[in-house]
Amino acid sequence: MGQVLKGIAVAIGQSLAHGVVVPGLIEFLNASPTAFHAVDEAKKRLVAAGYEQVLEREDWILEVGKKYFFTWNYSSIIAFAIGKKYVAGNGFHIIGAHTDSPCLKLKPVSKVTKGGYLEVGVQTHGGGLWRTWFDRDLTVAGRVIIREAKNGSGSVSYSHRLVRIKEPIMRIPTLAIHLDRGYNDEFMFNTENHLLPVLATSIKAEINKNGAADGSGNSSGQTNGKNGNERTTTNSSKHHSLLLQLLANQIGCEPDDICDFELQACDTQPSIIAGARKEFIFSGRLDNLCMSFCSLMALIASSSESSLEDETGVRMVALFDHEEAGSNSAQGAGSPLLINDMSRITNSFDPASKALIASSSESSLEDETGVRVVALFDHEEAGSNSAQGAGSPLLINDMSRITNSFDPASKALIASSSESSLEDETGVRMVALFDHEEAGSNSAQGAGSPLLINDMSRITNSFDPASKALIASSSESSLEDEDEDETGVGMVALFDHEEAGSNSAQGAGSPLLINAMSRITNSFDPASKALIDSTSSESSLEDETGVRLVALFDHEEVGSNSAQGAGSPVMLDSLSRITDSFGPDSKLLEKAIQRSFLVSADMAHALHPNYMDKHEDNHQPKMHGGLVIKHNANQRYATNAVTSFIFKEIAAKHNLPVQTQLGSWNGTWNI
Repeated sequence: MGQVLKGIAVAIGQSLAHGVVVPGLIEFLNASPTAFHAVDEAKKRLVAAGYEQVLEREDWILEVGKKYFFTWNYSSIIAFAIGKKYVAGNGFHIIGAHTDSPCLKLKPVSKVTKGGYLEVGVQTHGGGLWRTWFDRDLTVAGRVIIREAKNGSGSVSYSHRLVRIKEPIMRIPTLAIHLDRGYNDEFMFNTENHLLPVLATSIKAEINKNGAADGSGNSSGQTNGKNGNERTTTNSSKHHSLLLQLLANQIGCEPDDICDFELQACDTQPSIIAGARKEFIFSGRLDNLCMSFCSLMALIASSSESSLEDETGVRMVALFDHEEAGSNSAQGAGSPLLINDMSRITNSFDPASKALIASSSESSLEDETGVRVVALFDHEEAGSNSAQGAGSPLLINDMSRITNSFDPASKALIASSSESSLEDETGVRMVALFDHEEAGSNSAQGAGSPLLINDMSRITNSFDPASKALIASSSESSLEDEDEDETGVGMVALFDHEEAGSNSAQGAGSPLLINAMSRITNSFDPASKALIDSTSSESSLEDETGVRLVALFDHEEVGSNSAQGAGSPVMLDSLSRITDSFGPDSKLLEKAIQRSFLVSADMAHALHPNYMDKHEDNHQPKMHGGLVIKHNANQRYATNAVTSFIFKEIAAKHNLPVQTQLGSWNGTWNI
């Protein structure tokens, strides 16, 4: 870390002396109206400095003394230089910054027409000073997913394009003082109704409309028989034809070739060096493109071949997206992106390594009698109850696992359980280490839970004559000549707590028996089997190269953080075990995850006729309107242009209509 920080000081000091760093920053700011553009600009500078791009979906073949980078979602980038004396387990020296800034992002349905004007629907991203967006010359920039024909073969491909319209095309006008005399006392506005950029007048747009931009050819946007390919189009029913035409002109395609996009409103006023003594930088997005630029240039300045000669670690800069929205997206600092990167680098030099980060020196622990722990939790601002928050089981689970590794009781049980020591034993020796004693022991892992009694019951039943009698009478041969009139199931049920009334979780009054009967019945039930047969028959899997998976989690209504919830390790453990069954290589799981696609399925809330104000006008899910894709600028849902496009393509292939639902930032209609 010292070398990277030194690199910042040296780079800035030398650059200031030669008047280089500030012009470079201005150039970077003006080239980066969005996070996508910032990453693209960073890539150019890294490539020019000798950095090699590695791809997330491919195996990484890394060498000491070399420099690499990779991008994620085109909006996050991680660059690193590996010291020539690096070995697996050595530390990482990391500087983190973020590429996004508060802005106004275009809605999935941005078409708004009011009062004779064409307006563009936007939603707020991050915590911005939204009043400063009034009366500015605005344009749009971001990324677009477009459809391209493949060399006249009749097939098509899809590509990601950066776009930026440089001239001002929009403005958010302030209400005239004549109509708001209290403006200077208190400027109050509603971000949904008043923060709408004006694109054009309806009359002017109609006069200039032509066949290429009128959207009359395909209003549904679902399918088109061209070249036999079904198409999903971002058409004029969702966005103004004028806006689509401007984007198409900038990219060099037809408006109908635009499949989806992630765009934001941008100020066209350039960043400049200003002030009477030219000592200030007048610019937006300084938070945090300024630190992104300085971190990037510091890494480049400190990673020459000679400077890596004696380096034993890895120097790294991580520029994340979505910090303004909480960092919890797949591209944010709260994602596994950084730790996965560190893991892949470490494994490239020691595949068998289990110690990802060795940051504590041996000498510093010489007289230590405890365990040193640093716990950096996410979501503190949201209440700490997420799967990554301080209220989750993360810390207590880790502490429990560490403690059990050194626990005398556990070790004593192992030591006293040799084959000879059990020769004359008539009972069962057991150690039970429960969690949550301090909280009353009543949790699912506590001493008050059924854990111990269930284990004791299962052990006892394994040796119980009645249970063994059922087993003995149920061999394959004994059932061969079973009474032809027998149409039921032979069963022995041994309940606990009969003396106490049988109403416990293990008693005859519990759902245990009925649940068992239900599960046995469902095993032979045509409806249950139909679900499995219709998705996983042998023929349907003939050409399948992946794994089809449905995960139905419990406890979503209380936050998903239980041992059965979506915030638990259940899903990751399942993926890991499936992958390990076909190959124990630790890299395979990482590769599998990068190539996976997950749909989180929940109920959408249809428009209620008595509460129409609970939905924004352009995003009103209706009964019989089709599948619903949920969007939110602050990544409350994980939907982005890529995932939305893929889902819509799948729906179009099966002739399923799709509609959108928007989650707002406020409590009025936040779903």
